[in-house]
Amino acid sequence: MVRRMVIVLVALGLIVGAWMSTAVASERATVRVWYAGTPRPMMDVVNNELIPEFEATNPDIDVVVEFVPWGDMSTKLATAFAAGVAPDLFMHGQAATAGFAAANQIEPLDRFLETMPDASDFGLTLDAGNYFGSRYMMPMFGSGWLLLYRADQFREVGLDPSRPPATWEDLLEAAKRLTVWRGNRLVREGLDLPSTGVNPPQIWANFLWQNGGDFFTPDFGDIAFHGPEGQEALQYIVDLIHVHKTTDTQVNMGQGNVPPLATGEVAMLFGVPGDVANVKTYAPQVYPEVRVAPPLRRKEQVALYAFNGFFMSKSSRHKDEAWRLLEYLASPTAMEKFVRSLQAIPPRQSLASSDYVASDPALRVFVEGARYARGNPNVPEWVRIRDTLSRYLEQAMYGVMSPEDALNRAASEARRFLSMP
Repeated sequence: MVRRMVIVLVALGLIVGAWMSTAVASERATVRVWYAGTPRPMMDVVNNELIPEFEATNPDIDVVVEFVPWGDMSTKLATAFAAGVAPDLFMHGQAATAGFAAANQIEPLDRFLETMPDASDFGLTLDAGNYFGSRYMMPMFGSGWLLLYRADQFREVGLDPSRPPATWEDLLEAAKRLTVWRGNRLVREGLDLPSTGVNPPQIWANFLWQNGGDFFTPDFGDIAFHGPEGQEALQYIVDLIHVHKTTDTQVNMGQGNVPPLATGEVAMLFGVPGDVANVKTYAPQVYPEVRVAPPLRRKEQVALYAFNGFFMSKSSRHKDEAWRLLEYLASPTAMEKFVRSLQAIPPRQSLASSDYVASDPALRVFVEGARYARGNPNVPEWVRIRDTLSRYLEQAMYGVMSPEDALNRAASEARRFLSMP
């Protein structure tokens, strides 16, 4: 009888234990997160440090991470939203804010930010994801397009590497002196100018703004980039290619993972902090010769900067838990680990003076240059307008059509996205 009772009690204990385990498991929330990009240092920091640290102090939350290449993120998100299976948090650029918000796909973060004790440390970067007065994005890292150059090649042609180009005229003169042709073969580009993909609009934006132009009219009601300021800016780029021959759109440079700035095939280019990091990683012997110049000026001194961060899906069933994760990822300690892995610009003001930034002369220039920053227009139609503009900029850079025709045609197509006659 006693033995039978013991068996019954053990069985009951097992049942109760199993029930309790199931109950505890059912109380755990699963937060799905999509990171943009697949750099190994970033993935290692996220998988081996950030997520384990968060889960250790938040045992009621399971975090499922997926890394999505930047080029696939928009398509993958569109499919996920259409199927009703969007992640709780996903990373994207600030220029995508308006499109997601207008489609009612993302959650405003204002009510969460009101409870964040150190939100003011972000300064104006919290407004990078502002749309009609609401903040939708938690910025995680920034990037700017500045002029990168080789100090040793400057010295080689008699240029002072401590005085990089500051104006369009300076840039043209330096590019001409740094370019090396051997017969019909371009051995070294004085200034590399990417002519395909999304890079042309990003490079041209700097010249457009520096020349006093803009993409839209002040009320965002009409296209403005095809005006005289934009045409002059594009003509300047086209002349660098076809008149001064400081670059060649037909040549592919670089050797494997080693970028052309490191191989010596390019003396100057417009790049982001990640480009400097690539030199440091794949050609450390060349890295000491890489310099970064402050934004150029003409009518204005300005450069394109952009912040990328996390958005919260409107359809998320675990918004409070997602915010807890987001607040942790945006904390000073976690953010410093993350931006260090990407060699990127930290959105927090307090991190601008961190050892991570102070120890990197190139990154310091990017951080200091942010005072002249301007971002892409935050309008719902921007991605389609940018892609349209990119096609026509490419045709102008390849000499297929004039800068005037290219921009006028791009403006005509872009107006259709704005539902204008």
